[in-house]
Amino acid sequence: MRGQRDGRGTHQVVLTYDGSFPGFLCAAADFINASRSGGAPPTIRGFASSEELFDETFAVRCDEARATRLWRRLSRKAGEASLQTCMEAFLSDLPERENSIARALARMDNEGGKALDAMDDPDICLVVKAALRAKGQAHLLKGLIRFSELADGSWYAPIEPDCDVLSLLGDHFAARYPDMRFAIHDRKRNKAILHLPGSPWRTVDGFSLTSSPESSFSERERAIQAGWVRYFDTVAIAPRRNPRLQSGHMPKKYWHLLPEMKPNKK
Repeated sequence: MRGQRDGRGTHQVVLTYDGSFPGFLCAAADFINASRSGGAPPTIRGFASSEELFDETFAVRCDEARATRLWRRLSRKAGEASLQTCMEAFLSDLPERENSIARALARMDNEGGKALDAMDDPDICLVVKAALRAKGQAHLLKGLIRFSELADGSWYAPIEPDCDVLSLLGDHFAARYPDMRFAIHDRKRNKAILHLPGSPWRTVDGFSLTSSPESSFSERERAIQAGWVRYFDTVAIAPRRNPRLQSGHMPKKYWHLLPEMKPNKK
């Protein structure tokens, strides 16, 4: 695969993948192979990205076995922690992260674990920055997620993170609430973590409730939320109300998910 220039512009080879991390690893494997051949490495984009005029696009099939082989090979060379950093970077929302991660993986294939120490490399800097952003959002959500009891006795928590952090939350909440039947719903991406007592948590795409969450709450949940809102309003000291300080500790973009902060609360 080699980019070529002609009278019309730049000819660019683009590898598209299904948006999943295993799919990305398969595209990264092709990227590494192209880099080894000495040609211009391709560009990696998700299937949903728009195609440019002079792109030559190749769809990379998601092959779990192939992705696992690449993960294991690079883990032996660079260490599990380095691969985990690349996975966390993939979950972030930073633009161009895919190609920076692919270049970092190619460097790890050659240099091993010291590759991520090269902070003079813009790609390595972006990978580390992206991983820190995703981990930071996951850490914040571990303290902000609120579960509500539904009428069927299960528990539901909606989130709307900028980064795709569901996979960074599963182990934490499964260990914290091993006997709970719960769902953590990423409403931006229409997927959720589902957990049943005695079973490993799993991620489900295309998740939605059959009705609005509020209409699905149990009577006990409605009473608890109403009581909590009354308590929050009662203990608040109006002259000392400081929304700016509140937003510093709890960003406003999360307020609409908290009963006590909703503008239309009763």
